[in-house]
Amino acid sequence: MYGGMFSGARTTSNVAATRSATAASHRATQEANKARSEVENLELDVEKLLMITEAMWTILKEQLGYEDEELMRRIEEIDMRDGVLDGKVKNTPNPPCPECGRTLIGKRPKCLYCGVEVKREIFER
Repeated sequence: MYGGMFSGARTTSNVAATRSATAASHRATQEANKARSEVENLELDVEKLLMITEAMWTILKEQLGYEDEELMRRIEEIDMRDGVLDGKVKNTPNPPCPECGRTLIGKRPKCLYCGVEVKREIFER
């Protein structure tokens, strides 16, 4: 007599758990597809940047006579700015505002605290 009543409660609970798991699985699949798409877009961006870089270097070599050795020396010089030859440029912490001394936020052209315009390096990371 009681077995049937508890069995129905268990079935309702199982259905709810299955629906919840299905919804979570669907969300996870959507997130994975979104991440995959973003990675593909980044890969396309990197390929485009590589082509642009190669084209610019070819122009510099042909029109101004630069040599590959000079490029390699400059790459190593930039890489070593953080003291480690690892093919990476370390992000630098945000500097203080020259006016109020508070830490500048992000890459904004003005201090959020005092409003002074701040000159940032063109390749600052």
